[in-house]
This record gives sequence, structure tokens and C-alpha cells, in this order.
Amino acid sequence: MSDTWPKPLKTVSGPMRADKVEGAALGMGEWGEALQGLNADGYVPPDMMTALTLFLLGNQPRDPAKKQAIPGAAGGVAGGVWVRERYTIHRPLLQAEKFSVEGHSMGRHVHKGRRYGTTQSATSDEQVLAVASNVTTGLLAYKVEEGLQDMLEGITPDEVDAPIPDWTSAASNPHTDVLKAVSVGDVFGGYEVVMGLGLMEARDTKNPDNPIHSDPELAKKAGLSKPIAGGAHVLAFGLEVLMSKLGRQSLLHGTHFDIRWKTPVYADATMVPQATCIDKSDDRCVFEVRTILADDALAMIAVVTIPLV
Repeated sequence: MSDTWPKPLKTVSGPMRADKVEGAALGMGEWGEALQGLNADGYVPPDMMTALTLFLLGNQPRDPAKKQAIPGAAGGVAGGVWVRERYTIHRPLLQAEKFSVEGHSMGRHVHKGRRYGTTQSATSDEQVLAVASNVTTGLLAYKVEEGLQDMLEGITPDEVDAPIPDWTSAASNPHTDVLKAVSVGDVFGGYEVVMGLGLMEARDTKNPDNPIHSDPELAKKAGLSKPIAGGAHVLAFGLEVLMSKLGRQSLLHGTHFDIRWKTPVYADATMVPQATCIDKSDDRCVFEVRTILADDALAMIAVVTIPLV
């Protein structure tokens, strides 16, 4: 691979593994009626669209000379640990549907002894129509490396051309009437969810992409005291709050997501997902989605913008 940024990645093709989609539903336990209904309808849920970047990275050619610190990993943490993702779902993706993901590594940087990488990707269907656009920033290794100096290769995450809401898709949203009835200040959710190891194992399946999410021993090897829930898993509970009120497909038609994961959610942690409408106009409905831990630490915060017609 050249030293010129951005660095092209090999285009990869789907569909997603059926056990992964099923695991996303099982990993919700008693708190996932809307997401589980979406799964039963045959759709990929909106939280799993973050996995398109992992799908791209996980199917890149491996360097046989590079030490695999964790089975399946690229010498560090398999696929990365997401710290931020910005993405737009242009249209619903069926579970059995064929698609392709192309993308680029946009840059790498070091901050406070941790290595990060940023990836931009675009997913399209067999007719080469847009399905999703993603910009993902993740940790390349969870452990802090003492003495590692701050540095930048390529461009910073904020310089990447990030996706925006897709208003051309809004007309196909079957829940427009419900969305138009929402008012600024409306609050959804606020109940407790226990992120048990059983849910994490169900989400990860028997063939995990990143075993730090379900295997205690490999989590310790990566520098963690216990397995941590995957970013998409934490996100799923926040998006469930919205889908349960707005409709199963409410987030699949042009919606834009800007998510930041702030604090790890360890196995058996109690968290509270909540969504608040923070902006409403003729052409959009905007929610702030937060997941708070029992000690009041902010685990995740997202701004979800649903375009309206």
C-alpha cells in the first residue's frame, strides 16, 4: 500500500451473515420488540449499518507477517473499537440482499498514547444505487502505549467529507405522519437495561468478529477488565427507543446518524437509553439519543436526523 492518502481498500460484497443479523435481534433480550420485529420482517436493523465498515475492514487481505494480537484481528483490536461514526441510511437493506462496499482509509492519528484510524465507505446494491454512506473512526489498539507521541498521517476525522441526511429518500418513509406529530422536547425511553454477558454472547454469535465483546480471557488480553459491549450493540438500545415510538422503519429512509461512544459498557452494566427531540421543522426531525450508565457516566451520545417531506 502506498504512502499516499487516502488509501484505497479492496471492494467487498455481501450479503451480511444471517447469524449476525439474528444475533443482533437476540442480543436485545426483553428490550428489543421493535428491532426484533424489523428482523422478523427481513430487514437489516439501523444499528447494524455501522457494521458495514467492519464488514469492509474485516474482509481486507491480511498481512501474514503482522502479529495477530487477537484472533481475527489486524494486530490489535479486530476491526477497531468505534469511537465515532457518521452515517446515512439511504434505503432499507434486506437481510438476503446482495451489496458491495467500497472505501478508503482516510488517515491515522495518535492521541494520548492511543492509535486511531478513520475509514470512509459507500455501500450500494446490485443496481449500484446507494444503500449507506459511512465515516468511521476507531481505536486500532485499546491499550495505551506509553511514550507514544501524538501524530497524524492522512487527514483528521473532521476533515473527511461526511454524509448528510438524504432528503430524496424521505418520501418512502412509511411513518411520516407519526414523525410530523413529534414536538421539540418530547422524551422517549428512560428505562433501565442490563447489558448481561449473555446478551453480548448472543450478539457476538459463535463466530465473533471481535471477541473482546464476549470472551473474558481475550478481553483481558486486550487490556480490559471484562468484555465490553460493541458500539453497535449499545447504539441498538438507543435506536430501539426511537423505533418503538416512531415505527420500525422510521430510521431506514435517509436518516443520518452522528454517534460518539464515550465510556465503555462492561458486561453486566446497567444503562439507561433515552431520546429527546431537540429540533423540528418542515423538513426534518432531530433527536439526541443518550445512553447513561448507573454511575451517571455518558456511554454514548448520538444526533439522529430524520428527513421529512
